[in-house]
Amino acid sequence: MLGLFPHPDDEAYAAGGLLAHCAAAGATVELLCATRGERGSDRTGTAAPGQALADLRARELEASCRALGIAAPVFLDLPDGQLAACRADAVAVLSRHIAQRQPHLIVSLGPDGVYGNLDHLAWTAIISAAVQPLTQPPRVLHAVFPRRLFAPVWRALRRRRGEPLVAAIDPRRLGVDDPDLRLDIRAQRERKLAAVAAHRSQLADGDPLTFLLPNLIVPLLDEEWYAVAHGPALPAGAVDPFEAL
Repeated sequence: MLGLFPHPDDEAYAAGGLLAHCAAAGATVELLCATRGERGSDRTGTAAPGQALADLRARELEASCRALGIAAPVFLDLPDGQLAACRADAVAVLSRHIAQRQPHLIVSLGPDGVYGNLDHLAWTAIISAAVQPLTQPPRVLHAVFPRRLFAPVWRALRRRRGEPLVAAIDPRRLGVDDPDLRLDIRAQRERKLAAVAAHRSQLADGDPLTFLLPNLIVPLLDEEWYAVAHGPALPAGAVDPFEAL
């Protein structure tokens, strides 16, 4: 299984339960991160944007992977905030990585960018461009979320001054009503919380329930939702991401 995410922390809130579930079941689970999140912010106030923040967030992602019980992350070192601008190079390097690893299953973010994040949107499109030419593509799962759950995050970021981080979209279209897979992750709840907690730079006082907005991730600690984007479909009523592979 290969997790493909644009920034450190995307793996934890979006698919931490799935990654831990698959690892606990005996799958080889690897994670590739497009950037080191160097243009983000540090809520603890200890690292400025740039190399210092990149180093900090890389260490946090390594700790998150340990909490989930998966392999240490691989970084593509693509530029944070500019994934759309380096699409061709990103597709080429990602295509090579997929050809080398030949995963049965890929998981990443969905086509709405969770909350319309521009890098998220670009990265999902890059993954699709890398997978579509394959004659036998792996199953690609998009992490999806209940309708409008992340709309408050979109609104908060649209009010932010400076360079836009999110697309100009209708927030009512964020999320889905009916996923292809509803994964019970209650057995992995503590691992997922520990993975989110590993990203301390993104939290208030180290509390994982403060990620992005207070208590936003609470609905994501018992069940994760996924949609099949490419490759073999899931059977009706599937309860495991590897069914029928």
